[in-house]
Amino acid sequence: MNPAQAALLVVDDNEDNRYTLTRRLSREGYANIVTANDGRQALEVLRSQRVDLVLLDIAMPELNGYQVLEQMKEDAALHDIPVIMISAVDELDSVIRCIELGAEDYLAKPFNPTLLRARVGASLDKKRLRDLVRESLQRLEGEMDAARRLQLGMLPRSFPGWSPERPVRLHAFMEPARQVGGDLYDFFFPGEGVFCFLVGDVSGKGAPAALFMAHTRSLVRLTTELCQRFAPDHCTPASIARLVNQELCRDNVDRMFVTLFLAFLDTASGIVTYVNAGHPAPYVSSASGSVDRIRTRKAQPPLGVKSGLVYDAHSVRIGPGDTIFVCTDGIADATNSDEAFYTEARVESELRHAGGDTPAEMIARVKSAVDRFTGDAPKADDMTMLALRWDPVRPSRVA
Repeated sequence: MNPAQAALLVVDDNEDNRYTLTRRLSREGYANIVTANDGRQALEVLRSQRVDLVLLDIAMPELNGYQVLEQMKEDAALHDIPVIMISAVDELDSVIRCIELGAEDYLAKPFNPTLLRARVGASLDKKRLRDLVRESLQRLEGEMDAARRLQLGMLPRSFPGWSPERPVRLHAFMEPARQVGGDLYDFFFPGEGVFCFLVGDVSGKGAPAALFMAHTRSLVRLTTELCQRFAPDHCTPASIARLVNQELCRDNVDRMFVTLFLAFLDTASGIVTYVNAGHPAPYVSSASGSVDRIRTRKAQPPLGVKSGLVYDAHSVRIGPGDTIFVCTDGIADATNSDEAFYTEARVESELRHAGGDTPAEMIARVKSAVDRFTGDAPKADDMTMLALRWDPVRPSRVA
């Protein structure tokens, strides 16, 4: 930091000491120097104008150097301002205490010009570097917050309304463990009488996972819509998974992959045709309160692992009022402060009590239970849930 640009505050109850120190600092090129004759006045200056460095005496009336230093470290606005303690030779024990409280350095009386130049210059240089790091972090946090908003904006937040032609009730939720994450969900009607829904989990965390997530979601949606338009007889979850896997493997130098549950619901029959590519088995929650898992006999690898894979499609029929609940492993693998897992058993237990819940209520119930379990423990993985209820019109309701 240029001496002419630095703002210094000299705090000492002795006028001769203040005069001597400011005079020597002026000789070193420091032109912006403010003085205070006690600790209270020093705090008023610090809170009213920019200060880059404080030279603080220890022994002062009203507020001594310790008290000023403690108040500075407790104040977020003043915490990072460097402080050099001014001490007599016989006050070295006090200086050590000040260093432990957070002071940057110290100067002994009488002032040595060479030490004064070196310690003031070094303290200002360190402050400049800290300011640069802080500005970079703030800029990065701002960019990551913007990326998080952009990512969440990619996921559909407007859920389909029920109608006799489209008898589906759905809700979904995604919470990244960091600013951005690798989980995804999507849902749309690619054709009349067909509802497509999916939940996925990209390997890794942070920005690379978020980019891979966005790429995967776009590929699934685009491939499904094109397939439905040009080859509707061959548009199945298995064919979609095969084509998307082929594209994700292309130039995948970082070897990223995504687990995916991709399904088509026939809105007339309740038949769900699906592919499970390495994803946790979904649940089927009935209105009566029973809960079953949608399991496949043979595990299939995630997308992006190996080119040329052929995926098998499976089918399950759900009844009127039944709800399919799909989540990522961030739910069952959520940990508390004791590093215990939430577990799939707890997920299933919550779903048994959610038979009469709407999809939104079901997701809120599970989310609340996970939050109670984890408490203040940091989240290690993204959490994503999707609940879909097939609610066809019964004959008795038809006019």
